[in-house]
Amino acid sequence: MSNIIKPAVVLLIFSVVAAGLLGYVNQITAEPIAARELEATQSSMKAVLPNADSFGETIEVNEGDVSSVTPAFDANKNEIGYAVAITTKGFSAGLKLMYGVDSNGVITGLSIVDCSNETPGLGANAANESFYSLFTGKTSGVAVDKDGGEIESITGATITSRAVANAANTAIDYVKENYLIGGVN
Repeated sequence: MSNIIKPAVVLLIFSVVAAGLLGYVNQITAEPIAARELEATQSSMKAVLPNADSFGETIEVNEGDVSSVTPAFDANKNEIGYAVAITTKGFSAGLKLMYGVDSNGVITGLSIVDCSNETPGLGANAANESFYSLFTGKTSGVAVDKDGGEIESITGATITSRAVANAANTAIDYVKENYLIGGVN
């Protein structure tokens, strides 16, 4: 019986010490990680709405693929557009995207916040400016060339390309339906 109890006690002690250390490390790193995420979000918002002087309070949405919406303002505090955060499925796990949509329903920019789960050298190329810049100026009906649209698909990554195009339509439609004249808001 003592042959079982002694290893069990040693294992329990190691488990308690390991759990305590993990908790401590988590406590130390939580704030810097949150600060980096906030900085990345603000950088993405500025990239997709370059004419914005400031941003309002982020509204958590969690409706379909739309995660949040943040209003953007000019120097006179006039609302000029919205930063729309979207998480959608590409070829692999979630793609995190941020679209700028102005007060006319036009995409002002796209930031690929995270596509690290997409295939390296293929879907991960969505983070290349040569791809994401194609979305600026689009107003609706965004589609990739393989579906009759104007957006040139990433070679070997049609699923990722379609996911980004579909998310663009989602961002435009969400802003039009909820924030622009004639919308629900």
